[in-house]
Amino acid sequence: MSVGLTLTNTLSQTARAIFLWPVWWYTKGLVWVVEVAKRMTIHTSRQLAVGVWVKNLFVPMFGLHDWQSRIISVFMRSLQIAGRSMGMLAWFALVITLAVLYLLAPLVAGGMIIFHISAFF
Repeated sequence: MSVGLTLTNTLSQTARAIFLWPVWWYTKGLVWVVEVAKRMTIHTSRQLAVGVWVKNLFVPMFGLHDWQSRIISVFMRSLQIAGRSMGMLAWFALVITLAVLYLLAPLVAGGMIIFHISAFF
């Protein structure tokens, strides 16, 4: 009797987990993915520090205040800002792509399962 009850309980819990998995995936799982994506974007933004480069765009490098040093400083910082902004944009595009793949993964997997089951019959 105990083995039957254990087997029934295990099967019912497994079936419940299988049916509730998509609900978790698109609710709590999606919230977690968005939070991680947000933290990763903020961290990368702080690492690249584009705002600091913009803030110091017209500050002369190495304390040299002649006009040649100022031109070189603005030019080099502009290149840094452009490069770091492109890096940030690429990182943001990667994070968004991964989030979209997270959303599409169960749909693609379900479609593949249905396709292979229909091909079997």
